[in-house]
Amino acid sequence: MPSAFLRLCRTAAVSSCLALALSACGSSSSDDDSDMPEAFSVVGQASFTSSASNAGSSVNALGVAQPLGGIATNGTLFYVADYGNHRILGWNSIPSTLSKAPDFVIGQSDFTSNSSGTTASKLALPASVSITDTRLVVADAGNNRVLIWNSLPTSNVAPDVVVGQSDFTSDDPGTTASQLSFPVSASIANNRLFVVDQYNNRVLIWNSVPDTAGVAASVVLGQIDFTSSTAGDEEDGLTNPASLWTDGIQLLVADSGNNRVMYWSSIPRSSGADATYVIGQTDFSRTSAGVGQSSLRTPYGITSDGTRIYIADAGNNRIIEFDSFPIANGPSALSMYGQDSWSARTANDDDQDGATDDTPSARTLSSPTGAAYYNGVLYVTDRSNHRVLFFPD
Repeated sequence: MPSAFLRLCRTAAVSSCLALALSACGSSSSDDDSDMPEAFSVVGQASFTSSASNAGSSVNALGVAQPLGGIATNGTLFYVADYGNHRILGWNSIPSTLSKAPDFVIGQSDFTSNSSGTTASKLALPASVSITDTRLVVADAGNNRVLIWNSLPTSNVAPDVVVGQSDFTSDDPGTTASQLSFPVSASIANNRLFVVDQYNNRVLIWNSVPDTAGVAASVVLGQIDFTSSTAGDEEDGLTNPASLWTDGIQLLVADSGNNRVMYWSSIPRSSGADATYVIGQTDFSRTSAGVGQSSLRTPYGITSDGTRIYIADAGNNRIIEFDSFPIANGPSALSMYGQDSWSARTANDDDQDGATDDTPSARTLSSPTGAAYYNGVLYVTDRSNHRVLFFPD
């Protein structure tokens, strides 16, 4: 049994762990020869073979609708950005059993509401959620803003800071150093704020975390200045960037529209800085989609444990893993989730016959768009299956 699963069991009742183990075992594929990794838990569905939005019902506590970015956890609190329901679901501990209901919701007054809004207590298409120390950061894409809570919320309390707008009731998109247009990923590292500003084809960096509204960014990547938003390629351009990962020293950006991931070996201090290397292409001039050990097709999510890199390769319905940060362009992946060969790319294809199965399984993916790694567990946002899968390391 995976070590990550055992760690969860230590914090859960014995009966709950037995139920989870039996459920996971019952979902195993009949193809025992496959090397496809198998998830040991799921959020958003009652079983591994279900895939309906909101778990096949109207909006409720247990289901999710088109989740986009990676989850966030500090080992205790656990958050999921429920994009289609305009809310963040929160658990007071990492869910250790299937169908464990969340303990609180952010962005809605209850678990059966899902209206969008532009206030301090409402959200519109929250695309991602992240934790850094005591802060929670949400990319509230539909409101063209990033929200920061200075202490981790356990109820629908107002955030402390809004970035990208002058106040909590404005939602205007813009292309300046202090405005955003559909931000889809945001993270704090080493006291810097990083934001993927998708519709402006750029990444913004604040060299210190804003503590008031309207603070201008310090650095822009993907553009030559703060008032440009043209899609680009080469080593200094971005097209529909989708997510980022950083430890405050290095930076990875999923450049979705160019079918690649950009890597900066150190955090840029000047705008328009060139990336160091590229993943998914053999050089910075190429942007073609592909399938294989060194190709990508609409990569969306990205995470790392500080050594290995995990990319949610949405168009190929897989997560691919690299065993180290690149030291040259076009590195080859080490392993993958969701497929069993480097030429396979069909969604929900457990038997790997090239045809989509009637139901998903604990091993298949359909347009995965988020990835997060914490304490030996890889959490995958499996968007078109409306769920989050937990994979052992």
